[in-house]
Amino acid sequence: MKQNLNRWVMLTAHVLINFVLGGVYAFSFFKTPLIAQYHWDPAVLSLAFSINMGIIPLPMIWGGALIDRGHGKLAIVLGGVLFSIGFILSGFVKTLPLLLLTYGLIAGIGSGLAFTGNLNNAIKFFPDKRGLASGCVLAGVGVGTLLCTALAQFFLTKMNISQSLFWLGMVYLVVIFVVQFFICSAPAKDSKQLVASKMDQNWRGMLKDRRFWLMFWIMAFGVFSGMVISSSSAQIGMGAYGLTAGAVVVSGVSIANSVGRLIWGTVSDWLGEYHTLALVYALMALFMALLLLGKGNTSLFYVCVLGIGFCYAGVLAVFPSITSANFGLRNQGLNYAFIYFGFAIGAVVAPYVTAAFFKYTHSFAIVFIIAMGLLVLGVLAIYLLKAWAKEALQRIEQKGVKKL
Repeated sequence: MKQNLNRWVMLTAHVLINFVLGGVYAFSFFKTPLIAQYHWDPAVLSLAFSINMGIIPLPMIWGGALIDRGHGKLAIVLGGVLFSIGFILSGFVKTLPLLLLTYGLIAGIGSGLAFTGNLNNAIKFFPDKRGLASGCVLAGVGVGTLLCTALAQFFLTKMNISQSLFWLGMVYLVVIFVVQFFICSAPAKDSKQLVASKMDQNWRGMLKDRRFWLMFWIMAFGVFSGMVISSSSAQIGMGAYGLTAGAVVVSGVSIANSVGRLIWGTVSDWLGEYHTLALVYALMALFMALLLLGKGNTSLFYVCVLGIGFCYAGVLAVFPSITSANFGLRNQGLNYAFIYFGFAIGAVVAPYVTAAFFKYTHSFAIVFIIAMGLLVLGVLAIYLLKAWAKEALQRIEQKGVKKL
């Protein structure tokens, strides 16, 4: 593959882009000063983050189409600018509906467009190290959350939360402007510069394939289980394990998730995508079982939630590679955008289910049991997917036809 820049330099640039995009996950840190300044309803305020997360898969479809046509850099830059503008405009709003528009909708559209462009553009330059490339890029999100929180804390010592959001957006805009000089668009799917695969399918063919729907639900099951902890680790610790504050465990889960994205991506290149993902789901189920059995044991709680945070990273790190393994690299951008709707299902449902069961039962036990069941089902589905992929390849080879 011809390229104007060294691919490792570009990989570093893609990671830096995700440092910026990780800033959206610092919303829980922004909530307290926003409520203190504007006296907004906490539940309605949370909709800003929910809108941001829920809208992401839609611009990913647009971004995926741009990537597959050879315009990956355009998707990254345009998405990054919209994301930054969402933060900048949030610094001017005085009403909650406008925050839902700026932080929720505008930043969410930018996040989805830049995220899919960033991830899938990088993977196309690393057909031989797909897991490593996706792991490195995705690790940038977790690190970016920590960096954004630290930067926001610094700004808040000098100014109010509105001014802090404005300057965070300005910093993001500068980073996007500088880093984009070190990124090239991956070749278009029809350029014959991408590694061809017998499994190549476009999104229309993929949606008719039973493997797509199996992958969709496998991702939803894994994301649901991971989000049970990611969205409620502090509440679980303080409600059932004797923690007096949740800040430490929230930071710990974020760090474990960042490290896990890099490690699991590398492991998948060595162990294979299917075995790696099955191991991730099995370990998450084990940690859920230990949480269920070890109520009140603070040390066990830390081990389990950090373990789940670490393993949950594997779901996100391995899925891009499994997508390309099943449907090829030529249409990776658009194909992965549709797979990512499984993430949206799990990410939106898990926090509400967790909160609802705790509200009515004053316990997280039922949620842990549900998550365990979904994870075990996920392991079985992963090996079924592997068998279906093998059958699909055999059918293609027997027909002597390459799917495009």
